[in-house]
Amino acid sequence: MIQMTGPVTYDIERLGSICSDIRKYLRDLEELNIRESGDLNDKRNFYAVSMILFSLLNRIIDLGSEMTLARDLGIPSTYREIFTLLWKNGDIDEELSREMSRLVTYRNLLSHEYQGITKKQVFELTKKIDVMKRFAKIMQEKIQEQK
Repeated sequence: MIQMTGPVTYDIERLGSICSDIRKYLRDLEELNIRESGDLNDKRNFYAVSMILFSLLNRIIDLGSEMTLARDLGIPSTYREIFTLLWKNGDIDEELSREMSRLVTYRNLLSHEYQGITKKQVFELTKKIDVMKRFAKIMQEKIQEQK
C-alpha cells in the first residue's frame, strides 16, 4: 500500500466541476432511455449516446487523475495506471480497478477508432454505467472524509 506523505489538498473547484459534469452526463444518458441495442438503430441516438459516453469516461478519468495528484500517489503514465494507483493506495478495491481499466479501452475506442465502433459495443458500454457511478461515489466519499 502506498503511504500518503502529507495532508491531502483537493482542488475543490475543479473536483466540483468534474462531479457536476458526471452527474449531467448520467442524467443525459438516462433521458435517452436506451434499454436495448435496437434503441441505437436511430443514428441520432447512436451518436448522442456515443458522445455522452465519451464525455462521461473522460470526466471519470479526470476525477481519478485529480485524486491521484491530490493524494500524492504519483503521476500516472497511462489512464489505466490511475486506477492501479488508487487500488494500491486502498482507495478502490482490485475488482473496481480492473473494471475501470477495462472502461479505458472503451474510451480509447470512442476517441481513436470512432468510425469503427459498433452499436453492440456502445450498448455494452451503457451497461457499465453502474461501475462508473460506483467509482464516482467512492471518490466523492474520499473527498468528504478529508473535509
